[in-house]
Amino acid sequence: MLNLAQRLTFQLSPIMLSLTLSAQAQDAPKDMEHIEVHYKRSSITSTITEDTEKLVEMPGAMGDPLRAVYALPGVVAAGGSMSEPAVRGSSPSDNIFEVDFMPAGYIFHDFGSSIFNRHIIQDFQLYSAGYGAAYSNATGAVFDVTLRNPKYQPLTTTLDFTMFNAGIFLEGQATQNSAFYVSARKSTLPLFFSKGEELEDDDGKPNGVVINDAPDDHDYQGKWLWDINNNNTLTFNFTGAEDSAAAGFNERADLAKKTPEYQGDARFIRDFNSQSLLWDHYHKDFHLKVGVGALAHSGRLEYGKQATLSQGYFEQEKEQQYSYKAQLNYRINAKHRLITDFAYFDNETTYSYDTFQYLCTELDPDCDLKKGIPIQGKQQVDIDSAFVGFTHLWQLSDQLQSEFGIQLQHNDYTDEHFTSPRLALNYYFTDASTITAKYGRYNRMQDIEYIIPSVGNPNLRSQVSDHFTLGFEQQLQNEWSWSVEGYYKTMDNLPLAIESSASDAHQLYSNQVEGKAYGIDLLLSKNKTDNWYGWVALSYAKSERTDTRHHITRDYFADTPLVFNAVFHYEINERWEGGFNFTARSGQAYTPIVGVQQNPNYENHFLPIYGEPFSERHDLYHRLDIRFERKTQLFGLDGKLILELMNAYGQKNVSYIDLDYKKVNSIDDLHIKEEEDDFEMRPSIGFSVTF
Repeated sequence: MLNLAQRLTFQLSPIMLSLTLSAQAQDAPKDMEHIEVHYKRSSITSTITEDTEKLVEMPGAMGDPLRAVYALPGVVAAGGSMSEPAVRGSSPSDNIFEVDFMPAGYIFHDFGSSIFNRHIIQDFQLYSAGYGAAYSNATGAVFDVTLRNPKYQPLTTTLDFTMFNAGIFLEGQATQNSAFYVSARKSTLPLFFSKGEELEDDDGKPNGVVINDAPDDHDYQGKWLWDINNNNTLTFNFTGAEDSAAAGFNERADLAKKTPEYQGDARFIRDFNSQSLLWDHYHKDFHLKVGVGALAHSGRLEYGKQATLSQGYFEQEKEQQYSYKAQLNYRINAKHRLITDFAYFDNETTYSYDTFQYLCTELDPDCDLKKGIPIQGKQQVDIDSAFVGFTHLWQLSDQLQSEFGIQLQHNDYTDEHFTSPRLALNYYFTDASTITAKYGRYNRMQDIEYIIPSVGNPNLRSQVSDHFTLGFEQQLQNEWSWSVEGYYKTMDNLPLAIESSASDAHQLYSNQVEGKAYGIDLLLSKNKTDNWYGWVALSYAKSERTDTRHHITRDYFADTPLVFNAVFHYEINERWEGGFNFTARSGQAYTPIVGVQQNPNYENHFLPIYGEPFSERHDLYHRLDIRFERKTQLFGLDGKLILELMNAYGQKNVSYIDLDYKKVNSIDDLHIKEEEDDFEMRPSIGFSVTF
């Protein structure tokens, strides 16, 4: 499902404090002016953190702090600049996303940005490896997003306009002890396409792809906060997003020439909606957080609709999940703290399909060549899971701190139990220098298409992974700092597609893939002083997978040995500020095409013959993004003008190859076509006004 969907879209913390200050002395005169300043407990998390603000302002991210994650060490776009992130050699599917303590449907749109308005993010934490017992069902990274609390202020409206989306943000005080905000955004991509328009190749000739509905997305978020009293707050959150695109593939389209069943109309749509209720209780010795949430998530792909085929083909997945979570952070004494986490996820997933059997995993360079028999069906499965986590923080001395955790998890569908230790040691050998060592064992259930009956193998075991990290961090003078961290990951029980000729082919998939990833991340950073800040990140990494059935080890498709990022931001004067982001990384691994073969199902149609999977690399990827902001006014209202130039020198970065099917007329015609990763050069003008 994702393979065709990607083609379609491509072508078209701490406990908070309460404070009261009084200027009246006990023996002061009665007529002396009396001043009291009250801070609500929730007001501390109403402001964006400094580190997240840097990501908002990063060139190339268009004010999107989550999109800026690709400038952090160890993060690469797996499969192209608009793909989801692969972190430290793991698959994008290995990551989990949490928003305000609760699971999220997805946090990245298909067309390059995250689902969050820049005005509502308070903090964003990326846990690349070795994270604690509070997170489950992940073997890669954790993206933990904290949305800020609403501000107690008169109702304020902010309008944002850029070349790629438009949004509205409202925020204000509702009652004496409650406040709210609401955000809604809509993509402007449909303005760049005309319905019925046929796209063109680089040479200006029609390429057979007709726009039925332009690529589009929208999202919304809202938060209502009630400060019940000094010890309790209640928060209601709601969020949602949708991505869609529709196109027609006629006989000139490469996709139809390669596999004619794709000829006709195609549509892809995915969306999610979630609501959650969070209660925070504060005490001098503990903080209790309890959350209840509902998440509805669905995705549908249709293709091959023609006048002679009323239905065409489709795949659809619908998920309804109810989440129940709690965390108790208890301070035993000055040296000991105990954190207890509990979660139960009640998940019902329905999978419907009328398509072909594609036995394919990340080890296969081209899923189109793994086409099997036609299949139809509708299945509903309960994928419930629960975990309990215990973490003990112990300040052994002024220089040594330990964090020992253990997580107990159960998956109902696979009837599996896991006991996963998590350990971290911090050694502060000077006031400014820290050595950190971490270990953790992690697991996640296989993707639904690998374990559902008839389509996959329900007996597949969950994936497991061990993380080891060792790092050093030092704070320097004038807000400079640097850090270096090495990591090593093992991965077991990954899925393998079984060949149709094997004796156990009826099982479809087996747990016969292992993996490992290792590397080192170096970061040199400067916080804002002398009107500027910036950072330089350099990563070396290696990621590979081993097919244990055939004893073959290969580079992972997202393996990226070297990644370099340099970010600079300067406040020119009171009105102007700007900067740049330069990225360079090893070319993406790809599988060479060494020949042409006849399509066995269609006469006069041809398929590629591949060489060694992921054995070659595209040329070095590099790109420069520039951003400037100017504070201004419009009709007396505060505003901001944003100027961005992405891929400033128009670098052509290739990320994908295939046969040039328009030139292939026999098995002797080997013509290769390259597809670029980015737009050649993309300017953007944005404006924000608040009233």
